[in-house]
Amino acid sequence: MKKVREMYSRDSEFQRFETLKRNREKRAKQGLFFLEGVHPVEQAVANGYEFYAIGVDAEKRLSGWAEDMLRRANPEMIFRMHGSLHSELSDREESCELVCLARQRLGIPRFEKDPLALDVVFDRPAGPGNLGTVFRSADAFGARCVITTGHAADFYDPQCIRASIGTVFNKPHVNLEGCDAALEYLRALPEKPLIVGTSAHGDALLTEVDLTGPVAMVIGNETFGMSKAWREKCDVVAKIPIYGGASSLNAGSAATVCFYEVARQREFKHT
Repeated sequence: MKKVREMYSRDSEFQRFETLKRNREKRAKQGLFFLEGVHPVEQAVANGYEFYAIGVDAEKRLSGWAEDMLRRANPEMIFRMHGSLHSELSDREESCELVCLARQRLGIPRFEKDPLALDVVFDRPAGPGNLGTVFRSADAFGARCVITTGHAADFYDPQCIRASIGTVFNKPHVNLEGCDAALEYLRALPEKPLIVGTSAHGDALLTEVDLTGPVAMVIGNETFGMSKAWREKCDVVAKIPIYGGASSLNAGSAATVCFYEVARQREFKHT
């Protein structure tokens, strides 16, 4: 039976919510993350994430949506918070009815053979918002999983969750040590994907590369692009044609164009 507690001061449990919201090291150590927002909460619940705790405003009546999410999430703890404490935890103009702590999913994803697999690699993403944007586009265009390499933004950073509108919970994801570890993983996949790097200085136009089979699409760091190791070890390095004054697109926009081109080629081939 779940526990229900009143919270009327900035006690240790309140500080846990606050710390996990802003501190990556604490999130990793405790295996928990902070979560709020209608779409992210719905996605986490729909994908079976385990909820440690949910905080509600003790001074307001919950909506039907919040009652349903609370029932389906089935947290170990429910905290009835003073309104000011509940609002303090939210980054939204109008705080979400539920502020949550959920358990991270760790481990390397394993898959059955898929001749149309699209796996996404984001090399050393610096900004959690950019990672979330790439996740959202990857989900929209049917990617199977998202991999980050090296010292990368945190999948469970609130900015990543918010930018992804919760799609971070809809796809398997993993951070691997670097290019070599990611290549070892990709080349061990049952369908042996074509590894396509992306760069403003690519060797071929993206539209000239056959993307109708299994593909691992590598997106470079927002500032520096792909590492030298990735450029040397990709099967092909492709570029998006750009006609204006900008020398390149930002990582999120470039990723979206690349994922769309994969979907476009496959739809054209199979119609």
